[in-house]
Amino acid sequence: MQWRALKYFDTVARCHSLRQAAARLHVAPTAVSRQIDQLEHQLGAELLERTHEGVRLTPAGELLADQASRTLRDMERLAARIADLQGCCTGRVSIEVSEGVVAQLLTPALASLQSEYPQLTFDVSIASAGGVIETLRSGKADIGLAYFLPPRDDVVRVATAELEHYAVMAPDHPLAWTSALGLSDIEGYPLAVPDDSFGVRQALNRAARDRKLNMQIAYTTSSLETQKALARQGAAVLLLPLITVAQECDAGQLVAVALHPGELEQTRVDLCVYRHHSPSLAVRTCLARLEEALVELDGNVTDLAHD
Repeated sequence: MQWRALKYFDTVARCHSLRQAAARLHVAPTAVSRQIDQLEHQLGAELLERTHEGVRLTPAGELLADQASRTLRDMERLAARIADLQGCCTGRVSIEVSEGVVAQLLTPALASLQSEYPQLTFDVSIASAGGVIETLRSGKADIGLAYFLPPRDDVVRVATAELEHYAVMAPDHPLAWTSALGLSDIEGYPLAVPDDSFGVRQALNRAARDRKLNMQIAYTTSSLETQKALARQGAAVLLLPLITVAQECDAGQLVAVALHPGELEQTRVDLCVYRHHSPSLAVRTCLARLEEALVELDGNVTDLAHD
């Protein structure tokens, strides 16, 4: 089976469109169709159903899509191992992250790496803590970077940073520019928080229960951008580490007010890998750079809280 055909099919399976797959592969749609036709002839089965909305995988196509994804990842790891033998830091690194660590932690580290090692490429996907664990286990991700990753025997924490939560709001909010707040001060104001699968929501639920508070959960969303948009509109208060709103605070769009000590558990940012995968030189290099970024994290964002 030709690797090009397998790669083309994998791209079509991800895009659910021959045209979009061709654009991503930088080839003509007819070239993609020819490769798919060759696969169908070789396997003796129809792999795709053409519809007005794009393409749909047949049962045989579903089987091949699962295998193709794993096979292509294995080939990438093999290529990385061969590059390791030659002392070359090259290849693709797949990273699964929490949305809140991207702007201030992940992107500066990856930008510096790519500048130093131009042959490195990165796949970055956003997921919850549970999703990060699953992609590490499945081999779809080489590195996980997320808040409150649940402990698992087969997942190794390379580095961890502890961050305080802040009350985040619009500059004209009644609570803005207060020196420090307790959860009781926020109790009567609408909150925007993620659902119960997220560590910060679990911490808030425990704290509210212990203090017998009735927090006003007005908006439940796992989208950090939606939370920040609601806060900018003055519609909600958020409970987040500074790293997640550093740019908005620096620009004067949001204000972060410290919580009194012990009001809410610290959030933990974990840098992890799967125990049973041997990381390539590219992955090890990326891990080292991200570990450095975690060590520097607290000092870089503390000054963004208002004085």
